[in-house]
Amino acid sequence: MATRRFGTIAVWLLFLIGALTAADAAWKWTGAYGDKAVELLIVGDIQVHSRRPDPTTAFVRMRDTLKAADLVYANLEGLLVKSAGTTIDIPDKPEWTHPGPDGATALKASNIAVVGVANNVASGRDNILKSVGVLDASGIRHTGAGRTIDEAHRPAIVERKGVKIGFLQYTARWYQDKDMIATATEAGVAKIASIDGLTIDPGDLERLRADVRKLRSQVDIVVVSHHNRDGSTAVQFGAVRGTSAGRDRSKTEEYQKQFAHVALDTGADLVFGHGTHTVQGMELYNGKPILYAIGHSNFDQPGYEKSVDGLVARVVIQGKRLARVSFVPVTRDGNNDVYLLDPSTGEGARLVQMVKDRSTNLPPLRIEGQEVVLMEKAKSALHNK
Repeated sequence: MATRRFGTIAVWLLFLIGALTAADAAWKWTGAYGDKAVELLIVGDIQVHSRRPDPTTAFVRMRDTLKAADLVYANLEGLLVKSAGTTIDIPDKPEWTHPGPDGATALKASNIAVVGVANNVASGRDNILKSVGVLDASGIRHTGAGRTIDEAHRPAIVERKGVKIGFLQYTARWYQDKDMIATATEAGVAKIASIDGLTIDPGDLERLRADVRKLRSQVDIVVVSHHNRDGSTAVQFGAVRGTSAGRDRSKTEEYQKQFAHVALDTGADLVFGHGTHTVQGMELYNGKPILYAIGHSNFDQPGYEKSVDGLVARVVIQGKRLARVSFVPVTRDGNNDVYLLDPSTGEGARLVQMVKDRSTNLPPLRIEGQEVVLMEKAKSALHNK
């Protein structure tokens, strides 16, 4: 009898564990665009840390949604090298440790085919190259870092259903130049420098323009992103201290607007930001979408358990042009697993209102089904280029 009872309990425990770890059903998107349309999903900061025993569980509650997309892009926040420990991995960020090479396994398991790697925790020239090497070995495209400044500014180009999509990424926040900023002869990441949060170094702006112009001639869709400066770091500009109008990470700084507007004026189709660990506002600039900060996706780094706000952007490409840009709010559960929220109720509605409150030049947002529509082109405007 005891054996039978134990067996029954074991079966129920297995059932319960399976239920807790099962993927949520794929999100129900709206709009009929046909099988020739390309669906791109953009998710927030990813950092699949070594404290997660099985990295393939990182997106367990979003896996079906991600796998159903034609392409998924994200900011990869953390190097894919073995951690040496706090105070060693990034001396200027003593609480930080690297995720390790298993992070690539998590990306592959969840259909994340391209990532940006220009951010403040890509520190240590050798480690940056090793991390890029892990991505290359895993077949994951990347942009924002390389052996030289030219490689760091090289876009990631991916083709889906005959549509070429190009990605560029930069960081406005870093620690010491000697550890991470790419030069003509040294490995590192691509940067845009703003000391005051208002303006951007003219040389960096001109490089942005050149990058976008060159990419524009090679692809159908150009997506540009950057890691927000978030007030800058204490050692970022050497003896010169970076300044900020305030310490509210929910507010968009003026330089972010300048960056986005220049990128779009030069030929980009969409701009988004990340790195503040918050959700910021949005804008339609000359009909083109800007998402100033989309917050977190899966983020296992210790110390960030309460920074759970994020967005998933859905970009539908039809006739080689943007047909729709929408978003869904996300949060993380007690297991630190990210999941999508109904935007019309509860926590999801709160995050949608947050976006509205933090936005300027924002048209009326429309909730359709389970997504919030930011931009949608009339079908008559969607002709092949």
